[in-house]
Amino acid sequence: MKLSRLKSFAGSLLLVAAIGAPHAQPAPLSPAPPAAAMPAVAPAVAESAPARLNNQELAAYVDGVVESYQRRFGIAGVTVAVVDAQGPLLLRGYGVASQDPLRSVSADRTLFRIGSVSKTFTYLETLKLIDAGKLKLDTPVNDYLPADLKLPDDGYKPVLLRHLLTHTAGYEDSAFGHLFAKDPKHTLSLHDYLQKHRPARVREAGTRAVYSNYSVALLGEVLSQVSGVPFEALIERDLFAPMGMQRTTFREPLGAGDPRDSGAAFKGLWSTGHQRSAGGFEPKGFEYIAQVGPAGAVSSNAADMSRYLRMLLNRGELDGRRIVSAEAFAKLEGAPLFRNAPDATGLAYGFFRRQYGQVHGLEHGGATLYFHSNLLAVPELGFGVFVSTNTDTGARLAAELPALLLQHYFERARPAALPKPAKDAATALVPYLGKYLSERRNHRQFEKLLTASNGDVGVTQDGYLTLSAGGETSRWLQEKADVFRAVEGPGRLVFVRENGAVAGFVSPYGHDVLARAGVFDTANALYGLLALSVLASLGVLTGAWLRRRASPKHPSSLGHRGACWLAITAIAWLVFAIAFGVSFAQIVSAGNDAIYSYPTGLLRLALWLGVLPLLLSLLDAALLWPVWRSKDFGVWRRLRHTLVVAIFLLTAYAMWVWNVIGWKL
Repeated sequence: MKLSRLKSFAGSLLLVAAIGAPHAQPAPLSPAPPAAAMPAVAPAVAESAPARLNNQELAAYVDGVVESYQRRFGIAGVTVAVVDAQGPLLLRGYGVASQDPLRSVSADRTLFRIGSVSKTFTYLETLKLIDAGKLKLDTPVNDYLPADLKLPDDGYKPVLLRHLLTHTAGYEDSAFGHLFAKDPKHTLSLHDYLQKHRPARVREAGTRAVYSNYSVALLGEVLSQVSGVPFEALIERDLFAPMGMQRTTFREPLGAGDPRDSGAAFKGLWSTGHQRSAGGFEPKGFEYIAQVGPAGAVSSNAADMSRYLRMLLNRGELDGRRIVSAEAFAKLEGAPLFRNAPDATGLAYGFFRRQYGQVHGLEHGGATLYFHSNLLAVPELGFGVFVSTNTDTGARLAAELPALLLQHYFERARPAALPKPAKDAATALVPYLGKYLSERRNHRQFEKLLTASNGDVGVTQDGYLTLSAGGETSRWLQEKADVFRAVEGPGRLVFVRENGAVAGFVSPYGHDVLARAGVFDTANALYGLLALSVLASLGVLTGAWLRRRASPKHPSSLGHRGACWLAITAIAWLVFAIAFGVSFAQIVSAGNDAIYSYPTGLLRLALWLGVLPLLLSLLDAALLWPVWRSKDFGVWRRLRHTLVVAIFLLTAYAMWVWNVIGWKL
């Protein structure tokens, strides 16, 4: 979870309050970073088995890459599996699984939390049940759910099964306070979680793919209802046991009283999650995800994941045993079920289809707070990679290692050379420039401020498009109208238009849309206005203090009352700003634990305190006309008074836009 924006805001607001007293975004259970677009293709034809890679050379290359990333980013432990269709090429563990007691990472024993890579098992089970005729893509989800879980009629069209497979059900995002549990006693059942934490639907189903953990958790409940078997047992029966994945589980150490408990067989196998701190590694507690198990609860090791990869490379078959029918598996390599734009990355029954040069992969990444993972299978080449890290700093390695290996060993997977931009390219890119706001956010509650993220699109003098997001800037070269290819890496950026104008762009991974941001659609607009309101409030109170001995000619006039109410409003803004700044500082000091403790009592208090200055600002606006008519006020004072009211009203509007209101918590 990134808290840099919270730190920046809290620091600046507290600084303003101190010296002037005269977009955190969790990415838990997320897919891996950007992927490229891929055109619709027919199911690939199996190629003759290529010559196997040299194991010693492969080991030397992987060792060098992993150890380099470990040194550069500070990663405690890593596990890697590299396979071809015939078997493992490399199974490796690097670094430590835990420090007390000290345990090294073992490729065939140590369990890593693989986050959203878990979803691929949920997707495959869905595909199997579709193949068996027990599920249908275009059937409303409510047809498969018990009465107390049926989705309400909220003014949108019914959610179909295909919408859960493609993240197109239309749900807003939500994570704080419920997606993870710190104590096993706080892990709800899947059924209870789906009831209690249903996010709002904010768009019509089938219109956009915007990543949704809730959708996949709901899909898991559908599988359980249709099969009549608890979800964890269903996946064990249909996937883990047939593939011989004996140390892979959706279960967690929840205690003997919970039917989802992992039991004694897994005790002592889990890697500890680590946080990079002060040049070392701080061990963190177990991240309980059972309440959304189908979306991200799997723990596994490199050896088991190598078997899974081999099944994918052999198109549904492993060691002569058919796990997924050939007809069902062919759907994964056929035309994707949904794309956000014709040239954008598609979603094929949940898997992301990523293009590497001339070949296409089945891929999914995943993250918890402290583990980062990635899975890539390329049946066309008979080559697959799984990687997982146990430290919050491991995201880059997990995201980049599979592509590095694929492009290092296979010429067909390397992107074609890019030409240089045309001389007038920078001018032609002007329509794309601006700020964009991610649709993967909370829309109707205060959590919007914690989950929203922006992307800034710019242009270099020599004609490259730039995308700045998450603290990094990447360069892109235009391939054709509205389509850009990454200068480094295989990704594509696809812009979408409405009424001929650029309205947004599809994330390179295809799982999100970023729309053009208005003036108030960046958190910095709120932060800046809050800081300005603090300064304006201090000015109002300073003026009132300096005029305290002067007697107004008409003390009971509406104009004088307007000035008094403005001073009261200024006090209310200062009280709110201080409470809000301190509550943010509390969130920052909690670090990643903020996702467990949200919302704090202080934050609740601050947001309800914010209602008062909002209402008082409206009163000040109503009293503007009497102020302007007051004979006690000169023109300059009237202008100052009006400017302050305008600042307060703009801040109040920004608070409303960002749900910084008590009842929206």
